[in-house]
Amino acid sequence: MDCLDGETRYPLPMRTTTAIVAASVLSSALTAFFIVPLDHSASARVIPLLQDLGPADAMILTGKSELRVTNTDGRLSWSDQPSSRAFSLGTVHVGRMLNALLKSEKYSSEQAEWATARDAKNDEFEKRYREMMEKGKALDKDSPEFPAMRGQFEEFQKEYTAWNESAEVARREMTARHYQGAYSDIREAVEVVADRRKIDLVMRFVPPSDKIEPGDDADMVRQLSARSFLRVPESIDLTEDILTEMHVQAPKKD
Repeated sequence: MDCLDGETRYPLPMRTTTAIVAASVLSSALTAFFIVPLDHSASARVIPLLQDLGPADAMILTGKSELRVTNTDGRLSWSDQPSSRAFSLGTVHVGRMLNALLKSEKYSSEQAEWATARDAKNDEFEKRYREMMEKGKALDKDSPEFPAMRGQFEEFQKEYTAWNESAEVARREMTARHYQGAYSDIREAVEVVADRRKIDLVMRFVPPSDKIEPGDDADMVRQLSARSFLRVPESIDLTEDILTEMHVQAPKKD
């Protein structure tokens, strides 16, 4: 076959021609991909972007020493030690929830019953005390009945002191039982919410923005010590989710 430059050209086989054309098209497509700026908007996306990497058994990160990152039970792991895992974190304002739970019907009813019984018994002691005082005023110190009256008063004081001490022990036992029950309620709700949101670690905390309540120096130090975080993202606070799970309302502090 003659060409304009005078040299003879021979026709290429069909298979070779097809390969050249395909290579040219591929080259043009790659050139356009790397040179033309990409618009990642949904309307302009022509070439689908890569969404996933892998699957891979591990990822090697270089540095002063290589770090091999693997998937261990669904968590990032960088050694064979159980503590070398990436765990998700959540926070809970336990104090706020405890106060709300202890005021709920589940616990407040027993508190009210105990207070009513204590007040009734205390009123009984006060009535007996007034009666004894009235009798005592009518007696002269030299009266033969005065020593017996004095003995009755001393026995009364012992009885009242013993009752008051036992009532205080009962109150403390009830309070401890209520706190234990409320804390167990919170833990059960934490388990449910943490499993639902796939959270491994849940820490109690007091929001850094909460005001310090008036008190003595030791009390204010305790309030500051309870603030585990100086800064914490709201996204990891599980308090509202757990209150909802327990069907409890607990207004935030102003």
